[in-house]
Amino acid sequence: MVDFKKLQEKRGKPKPLNPRDIFNALPKPPGINDLYASQAEVLDAWFARRTDRDVVIKLHTGGGKTLVALLMAQSVMNELGEPVIYLAPTNQLVEQVIAKSQEYGIPTARYVRGTPLAGEFFDGKAVLVGAYETLFNGRSKFGVRNSGQDIVKAGAIILDDAHVALSSVRDAFSLTISAEKHGDVYADLAGQFRTAFKDVGRSGSFADVTSGKDYGVMEVPSWAWQRKLPEVETYLAATVDEINPYVWPFLRDNLAVCHCLFSRRSVTITPIFPPVDLLPTFEECGRRIYMSATIADDSEIVRAFGASVDAVGRPIASTSLAGVGERMILIPELMKLGGAPITPIVKNIATKLAEKKRGVAILTPSGPAAEKWTDIAVYPSTTKAVGEQVKAMQSGASYGPIVLANRYDGIDLAGSACRFLVMDNLPQGTSDYDVFRMNVVADSAVSSLLAQRIEQGIGRGTRGGGDYCAVMLIGSKLVGWIGRKSNLAFLTASTRVQLTMGQEMSETVSTVNEVGQTVMKCLQRDPNWVAYHASELADAAHAAPVSTLVLKVAGAERKAFKLQRLGQFEKALQTLEKLIADNELKGDAQRRAWLAATAARIAYQMNDEERGQKLQTQAFSVSNNHSPPKVRPAYVARPIPGKQSAAIVARMLEYDLRGALLADFDEAVAELVPTASAARYEEALANLGSYLGFDAERPEKAYKKGPDVLWRTDAAFDFVIEAKSKKEDNPLYKNDHAQLLEAEAWFKGTYPNRDAVRVSALPEAIADPKASTAGSYALRLDEITKLVGSLRGVLSDLVVSPGKLDALLERCEAALQKANIKPDGIKAAFLVSFAKAAKAA
Repeated sequence: MVDFKKLQEKRGKPKPLNPRDIFNALPKPPGINDLYASQAEVLDAWFARRTDRDVVIKLHTGGGKTLVALLMAQSVMNELGEPVIYLAPTNQLVEQVIAKSQEYGIPTARYVRGTPLAGEFFDGKAVLVGAYETLFNGRSKFGVRNSGQDIVKAGAIILDDAHVALSSVRDAFSLTISAEKHGDVYADLAGQFRTAFKDVGRSGSFADVTSGKDYGVMEVPSWAWQRKLPEVETYLAATVDEINPYVWPFLRDNLAVCHCLFSRRSVTITPIFPPVDLLPTFEECGRRIYMSATIADDSEIVRAFGASVDAVGRPIASTSLAGVGERMILIPELMKLGGAPITPIVKNIATKLAEKKRGVAILTPSGPAAEKWTDIAVYPSTTKAVGEQVKAMQSGASYGPIVLANRYDGIDLAGSACRFLVMDNLPQGTSDYDVFRMNVVADSAVSSLLAQRIEQGIGRGTRGGGDYCAVMLIGSKLVGWIGRKSNLAFLTASTRVQLTMGQEMSETVSTVNEVGQTVMKCLQRDPNWVAYHASELADAAHAAPVSTLVLKVAGAERKAFKLQRLGQFEKALQTLEKLIADNELKGDAQRRAWLAATAARIAYQMNDEERGQKLQTQAFSVSNNHSPPKVRPAYVARPIPGKQSAAIVARMLEYDLRGALLADFDEAVAELVPTASAARYEEALANLGSYLGFDAERPEKAYKKGPDVLWRTDAAFDFVIEAKSKKEDNPLYKNDHAQLLEAEAWFKGTYPNRDAVRVSALPEAIADPKASTAGSYALRLDEITKLVGSLRGVLSDLVVSPGKLDALLERCEAALQKANIKPDGIKAAFLVSFAKAAKAA
């Protein structure tokens, strides 16, 4: 029998090093003759920089990223003869990488838990492919620092989808204790910190979270965490093996640099950033290749992996649009559908398309959201079930509809497997840490994370340049998010162009029938649509700009973390305080607040209570979603707000898709209902004031003084509001009114030159005779609903109004007057005195 492998080895040809030469020597799958221009472009650039320790490669989703990575891996093995590791975020992606390697004859070895690493890997003859936890775990086969294990040396490590890998890597360094599976441990840790939450005035919220009543995520105050550290360390050392033995080697000496987060589901202990230096295979690797999407913000690569800021700031990217599929993005909430419910329209389209063998996929942010689609779609709730359903769609055995919960990557539905994709609302965090960060800080890192998930989601249905799909974006949070100019900057240029096209198309749709007809223009390959898309997409053929500021921030954060772990607390603090004072961050209060809270943690670790209090106060003063300091800051009186109409117009001009303002407004006031919790009702009432163009705040929540809600206006008076949403069928009693009088007294002491209008927001204007409500007003639930409707009418008119700033201001002012929602109009039209209500009764 002829042994072709021996014949090839006998010829003794030198192994090619250039990835292009390697590709040319490989067998090709049917229909493949050459690389995409974009693939060749980035491979040439990488080969010239292949000895750099950190290199970022950017290619469009569907642009052949996996083949590029495999060719680079083969190049390193040919040159160095050393092991190469290829890491992917999910096991599904691992299978896809191995399948791609087999197509081209590039040798790979699958990582298998519980078995020794393959000999071909050690010899540099096969690429080891595994999920991120293959390398990143506390009992890694590759060796953990100070464990006594032999360390595996790697010639190169390829990190696929590095722009979204932080969650995968963070999970490997995090201890998550389930309240259901380990209830005793959860309860013991909650008991350790109950007093701390009482000390900062959050005992009620903590009780609701730990009892399962509230869905929030709460961080243990950093001063309390540092104080209890010895007890927590001893306790966890005795119990952790039953929970997750793989993470303890990472955490046992790093608890001081961790967040401790409580939710109704679990308590999570997670480091500020993953201490990846504990894995010498990664830390000492001379070639680390980060495969990323064509996004503007790669700062998470710096935060997650400690990559060089300079390297991340010089990515290798292609300006080619190869791999960018044709997507018709439609936004029903921008259509003139006369108030017709959107979800039934979308369900009807989805059902009919699936019946015609055009695949339909629906992406939702959570299990409960997915359940709402089960009347028309199959909902696979486990990873195994998802894999089976996706394979059925890929093979043509099924066309859905399929609905997925919080799965935005690792699912390829090319061609007819997905011709209609629905993204239902804004993606959520995949972990309690993600939820915590999204709630506490609205900086570019969070916006970038959301942008990546949106990009991943809408990319599921187009897997190459020749593919096409209609995409429907629904849900007020999602529509509001994509409408804001500041958020669009985090999306790729091609997605921005497709969204702009989608806005223009959506605004011309005026009937329910036209929605489905427009979708069919894409799916039936209408030549005018195809030509329009191609000509518009050509404008996206340029590289994404690199944000030097976000990289500078990420680099400083990572540097401070390293210094903190080394015990160089003063240097760590100075690094962060210098960044907080940087002029480039002057307009970004949220980011400075996050940095201040991080600095406070260091100050408490070095036992500088005064400095910690000052820094935590700085963070809390910007966003009271941060943990309060032990001593609440004093309220500082604010200047008189600017003109009401100017505030409203300024908010509208933050949106590129102006109609998306309405979606955000609807979401902001959705909790103005009797079933809402007190906290959510008060927040919605404050939101309503803000959308009315007032300076709205919640002094009682932030400072433990003053009213529940304060609307400061451009008139001669302000609205001092106590919210009593749960007082249905109950009168306003004397002690309720006493709170309102106390709030007014606080207001007059703080703003002595301003008048106050005392308001109780409650279902009905009924007061107990002993309450002495003279001079106080009721804002009844029915009137709140009318006020919301009046404001929405003004906003609806404004978002479609043409003209420059002066014309918009004039139109807004006139509309506010007409709708009676200037301060005087609200007082006259929407408030009723308790005395007048009593007479009417």
